[in-house]
Amino acid sequence: MLNISLFGETVAEIDGRTVSASEMGGSKPRQILEILACELGSPVAKDQLADQLWSGRLPASYVGTLESYVCVLRRSLRTGPERPAFLRTSSRGYLLDPEHVTVDLAQFRGLASSAFATDGDASLEMSSSALSLTKGELLASEPYADWAVRARQSFHRERLELCVRAAALASAGGDHSRAVSLATRAFGWDPLSEDAGQQLMRALWAGGRRSQALRVYSELRQSLVEELGDEPGRESQELYLEILRDPESSRRGGRSDGPAEMKVLLRLLRQAIDQTPGLRAPANDARLSEVAVAALLAG
Repeated sequence: MLNISLFGETVAEIDGRTVSASEMGGSKPRQILEILACELGSPVAKDQLADQLWSGRLPASYVGTLESYVCVLRRSLRTGPERPAFLRTSSRGYLLDPEHVTVDLAQFRGLASSAFATDGDASLEMSSSALSLTKGELLASEPYADWAVRARQSFHRERLELCVRAAALASAGGDHSRAVSLATRAFGWDPLSEDAGQQLMRALWAGGRRSQALRVYSELRQSLVEELGDEPGRESQELYLEILRDPESSRRGGRSDGPAEMKVLLRLLRQAIDQTPGLRAPANDARLSEVAVAALLAG
């Protein structure tokens, strides 16, 4: 069995023995293995493979060069006469045989697909198993290749969607601690994701951590304003106001964080004033309310 790990530095193992990059023939054959591993079981046409391998700048003799790279790679993976052909050629291109090859990315996607097809604890456990596979950056061995960058972008969206959904399932099941953990991961991956921010706010709020939920809104708003020049959407704003109007949540959580909550509220007030045309928040927190009241009266 050939096991390929694409999270972190690429590793290929045959029955527990690591196949080094030099055995594969260098970086180009390794990239061919990685590209085929991303499409486990599906053939990749020669022209498509070459286009990715040379980033659209094909050398004059690219077909022969590509075939020589594949030949070297195939030899490095075929270490005995009884060894199955891990790398196959079909009428539509090259492919890795899924009967004899495992890839952690494919395992992630299989678990994620199953998780999305169900609900409740079963879905949550499959989501957690999928997320546990994602240790290290996808295709870390290829930090600059265009095809690897696109693969990472697609994977990041898949992972974020799975994690946000898992957080929602944990919240629905009353496991607020797990929901906070999952939503924190998602929001850390993408501070501009309102879905992740909302799930984290809800989980913290449900656990009686209102000031922390309000702080998440403040961080989300700041990121959106600074990076995109946009305010949070209506759903995020309404959730924030709902949390703000529920002082009982802190008591439900069995903790008092009044000073911390006040600091968050002052920060949000300062942000709102700074975003109002013609107004600038004073450096002194004690003056914030005076400026805010004056603005309300003027409006």
